[in-house]
Amino acid sequence: MPGSAGVIARKFCGFARGTACRARTYTEKIVTVVFLLCLAVSAQVGFAAGTDIRQYCAPKGALAASLHLFLASNIGSQQAALQRNSTLLEGKILFSRREGDALFHMTRMEPGDCVLLNLQEAMRLAPVDVSSVSESSGGQEGIRKITFLPAVFLVQKNGAKHYGLIAEKVVRRLNPVKKASETATEAIVNAETDPDLVLVYITCPPDRNSLCDLTVKRNGTWLLDEKTGKQFHLPVLARSVRNGRPSSRTRRIRINHDTPQGIYTIWGTMIGGGVSSWFRTARIDLDAALPPINGQPYPVNSFLFSRIIPETALDDYWVNEWPLAYSLGRIALRIAPGDFEAQQTSSLQPGIGNTMFHPTHGCINTGDQQEQLLRALIEAGVFHKEDVVDPSENSEKRWSVSPKLGRAFVILKDRDKADDKASGTEAKK
Repeated sequence: MPGSAGVIARKFCGFARGTACRARTYTEKIVTVVFLLCLAVSAQVGFAAGTDIRQYCAPKGALAASLHLFLASNIGSQQAALQRNSTLLEGKILFSRREGDALFHMTRMEPGDCVLLNLQEAMRLAPVDVSSVSESSGGQEGIRKITFLPAVFLVQKNGAKHYGLIAEKVVRRLNPVKKASETATEAIVNAETDPDLVLVYITCPPDRNSLCDLTVKRNGTWLLDEKTGKQFHLPVLARSVRNGRPSSRTRRIRINHDTPQGIYTIWGTMIGGGVSSWFRTARIDLDAALPPINGQPYPVNSFLFSRIIPETALDDYWVNEWPLAYSLGRIALRIAPGDFEAQQTSSLQPGIGNTMFHPTHGCINTGDQQEQLLRALIEAGVFHKEDVVDPSENSEKRWSVSPKLGRAFVILKDRDKADDKASGTEAKK
């Protein structure tokens, strides 16, 4: 969503090793910083520089009582998502020891259980056990904040997958397994897919500081540009305002940050809701404030996924980034135009390189090309023409369901680092 379209909009769109790491006399803050530096150095030495996606597993003989994490409760509830959104923005994690009694519930890791983490996503939160707080106490004020990492939790005994938060002090007790392997971006984009589906691919630079490339596949083949006859391409931006700091690193899990990787359902279009020209151009709704299609503990939509991406990618971190972000309160992501000067409070951030794109609070920005994209999707049967018309003076919000609901998806993935460097070299030529 645009930078300042109201308070609600702002929320929605939204550790080397050695003596330093073993020093227990440091303050908690120093220990935490050094711990994170140790992990980062380890990743760069053992694997490709800059790799931050890691896998950790509970070792054999570990005491499960000391290996707990917090999973999102009531993941299918929009109200719970909104509450997680609000409380995490306040720097709190409200949990109970029983599932369903709070926004998060505590669970234990057994030997063999693993977590997938992005080390860049660490956040400081104050854990509040609501089952031990009386209503009259007004909560536990002054609770010490600790460092948590958003985690994809992989349960060994039944293959379940959950989403939540794990304290960095718990990660210390786990075994770093390896760099988390991922299916190559080229394999994702060029995979054989169901010809009955319309798939919008958005491949982005890992740092999100430059533009992504949007292409469309229908009937199993690439959509062509009606003017040139070549493959349809559209540059888009999937970057947030980053609290006004353009050089800060990319984060996707936090509310109001860069657009998470993953697979999104194209639900429909939205028009209206305000008086500016931005509100008179149809936005594309990517979640309808509903859980991602792979957000359940078990792969109930595996048949659908096998028609979109290779099976090797089902447990990749990238495809679970959107469910993880959703479980921590991110909802209402769109593909939206850049013409929202009336709502934009911050100027165009440097380094993006194109004046028609503006950072948002997590939505995908098409600049002044939204109508071009809409025409392509009308041609592909994703929308009807009447669903994207200008409502003129009528500012009432209208939401139209896609006639291809359940058969049109967005696949958003960062390019592999080697591919991204090559792409950058070609661009300079």
